[in-house]
Amino acid sequence: LIGCSVFVLWLLLEGRAAIRQFPQLFSWPAIIIVVANGGNTLAFNFAAVETSITVVVTALATAPLLAAGLSFLILREPTPLRTWIAIAMTMLGVLIVIFNGDGAQQAPQGNVWLGGGLGVLSAFGIAVMFVVTRRHPETPVLLACATGILLSGAFALFGAPAGDLVPGNWVPVILMGLVIMPLSWALLTLAPRYTSPTNVSLFMLLEMVLGPFWVWVGVGERPSIEMIGGAALVLLTLIAFFLSAARDAAAAPKAD
Repeated sequence: LIGCSVFVLWLLLEGRAAIRQFPQLFSWPAIIIVVANGGNTLAFNFAAVETSITVVVTALATAPLLAAGLSFLILREPTPLRTWIAIAMTMLGVLIVIFNGDGAQQAPQGNVWLGGGLGVLSAFGIAVMFVVTRRHPETPVLLACATGILLSGAFALFGAPAGDLVPGNWVPVILMGLVIMPLSWALLTLAPRYTSPTNVSLFMLLEMVLGPFWVWVGVGERPSIEMIGGAALVLLTLIAFFLSAARDAAAAPKAD
């Protein structure tokens, strides 16, 4: 559903230009985005059934570090000291959450390190997608993302037991597949065209606070006090980073 919705959204946004973009799907930048987005989708979903969602979304917080490193290596974009300090504090918060991941209540009883590792792998896919989009803005990123999601969905479909496909509440599935996820993915994949991939990744860290909260409300999965403390450290770091960046941006015109 998500892949089909993103595909339809791409058609609506591009109109007649969509036909000319199809051949670009076989370019190397588009292929990299397809693989990165498909891998990111699979890694995130497997991680979510392996361990606490707090561990998973906190592991996703490594995306700024990966995006900053890839931006420096590939785009040669300078990374301010402020960003590296924010990344270091973020990583500290991530480690606090993962080391205390077994303390979550009502969470899947899988391997917390495997779940955290899959979360980091998902973050790497996001970072790659951001950097490639930034480096090659002409790439049909929504088409590539839709293709990656469809391929990952096909892989999961053929690997899932037949009896597990039909049961369940389809209302939230349809809502997520047709509205929430396609819209969020479209905005997320287009954002690196207008700002640094590192900035987009840092802003995504809000997910690690909002995600566990909604899971807590919805299914009763409760993180431990230590996990909440690690997530709070990341949130406070994020707030301080953006306030500092906004202050410097406001002061720049005056200096000129």
